[in-house]
Amino acid sequence: MKIRRFPSFTAVIIFLELGYIPATKTGFYCKDPLLSYEFKGDTITATTLLVSNLLLVPLVVLFLTEFFQKRNPWQICAREVWYFYKEFITGCALVLLITEVMKALVGEHRPHFFDVCQPTTAKNCTPGEYVETYECTVTKYSNYFMSDTSRSFPSGHSSLSAFVAFFCSYILHARLSTVQTGQIFKLFTISMCVTWALVCSLTRITDKRHHWWDVGVGMLLGTVCAAYSLSMVRRKPETMPRVAMSTTTLLDIKNKDAKSEII
Repeated sequence: MKIRRFPSFTAVIIFLELGYIPATKTGFYCKDPLLSYEFKGDTITATTLLVSNLLLVPLVVLFLTEFFQKRNPWQICAREVWYFYKEFITGCALVLLITEVMKALVGEHRPHFFDVCQPTTAKNCTPGEYVETYECTVTKYSNYFMSDTSRSFPSGHSSLSAFVAFFCSYILHARLSTVQTGQIFKLFTISMCVTWALVCSLTRITDKRHHWWDVGVGMLLGTVCAAYSLSMVRRKPETMPRVAMSTTTLLDIKNKDAKSEII
């Protein structure tokens, strides 16, 4: 996906998220225990997710790798940071687009569906009976929030955070030399990215905002998209800054045949 097409993809994502593009409306099984949890809010809000995963985490990672390569904050190359960030944000748009399309097509109810919607036909139905048509009776929530109760699969928190963790972890692994930073620091920064992704994903289950399979598929989707985005980055050596440091150790300095990996 070229960067000039980014506004179009962004518009489609927003229209899908806000419900301007019609989504599938599915029924439910009467008294389904999987849809009977109480709504308690979000541990990781959408705003926190977007700010941290689209801005904070990737920019910290990119500037950190630049700093350790140059060892001088005044020599950090903005062009190199922008190159990787551009590929990163394009990949995020791909993840969100696929996630939103899947949400609209599947139309799966969230675990707190009965509590938030309180369907008219759910009061007098027979347990286990499939109810195809219904209307929500709750009026205290916005129309957007009400439609979002049937957009559980897959988890957007999980797909986006998994993409960010995989992409940033690879950048840290490939561009940070253990000779400069030490193995412990490198592993620590990678583990922080992975831990944040797990927190964003698992809290969706504990908050009863998603089913476990929503989170599992979301994480798988984010990982696959990250692998695809990174493969595209590696296929364009002619446009990519050749600035990555070798991952060879001090014992390899005497070896003239030691190879450096450029990403």
